[in-house]
Amino acid sequence: MYKKFLIQSTIILLLPVIILGLSGCGTHINRFARFNLTNKNFLLKRYVNPNLTRIDVDIGERYYDNDLISVIFTNAGGIVTENSVREKIQNAVNSDSLVLAVSDGIGEGLKTYFYANTVESLNENPQYIAETRLERFRVVSNTSGIYVMIDTRVIISDRGTAKTVWENTECAKVPIGDVIYDFMCNKYIRTTKGVINAVRLLQMSEDEIRAAVNIAAGEAGKRQCDRLREDIANY
Repeated sequence: MYKKFLIQSTIILLLPVIILGLSGCGTHINRFARFNLTNKNFLLKRYVNPNLTRIDVDIGERYYDNDLISVIFTNAGGIVTENSVREKIQNAVNSDSLVLAVSDGIGEGLKTYFYANTVESLNENPQYIAETRLERFRVVSNTSGIYVMIDTRVIISDRGTAKTVWENTECAKVPIGDVIYDFMCNKYIRTTKGVINAVRLLQMSEDEIRAAVNIAAGEAGKRQCDRLREDIANY
């Protein structure tokens, strides 16, 4: 009898862990069926975790030379210092532009599937608030290349009642690709060369790094938009 009770208690205690693992990296709420969002005004808000004033750079594959300077092996056989990579990224990347890239993805999703009209301020009487939160951002380097680890949360709330309509957290790992400037489109675009390594990153200008990281953040926004589309289709 005691063993049966112990087994049942263990299963009950493990259920939240199992459910959390199956549901992704965080909260997910879908109450679209209770609200009419079509052709409504949305205010897009953005929030950056105050702890992200400096970009966290995690160099996974490294060793220390005779002078105790941390260096990185590259797949091309060369080495670069860890601090040089960290400094280059921290100088180039801006957290405000990262959260904007994610927010733009949600805005496009709302316009596409709800025919939403996005407004700039509360004075334009938005019926709904869509807030994008950049909660965690890291740049990770390994022998495969350089990636961004980006955690974002999007909350859509009804302004009149302050109730949550939709909420989703995404934890994305996105490779940082090489970029070139497209003079026709007047912006940087990603090339087909694939993920960059530390040596290539040090060769890039700050504008190129900023563009490459923002494109990666845009991929996180696309994943939020994909989840939004799936939930709209199923409500």
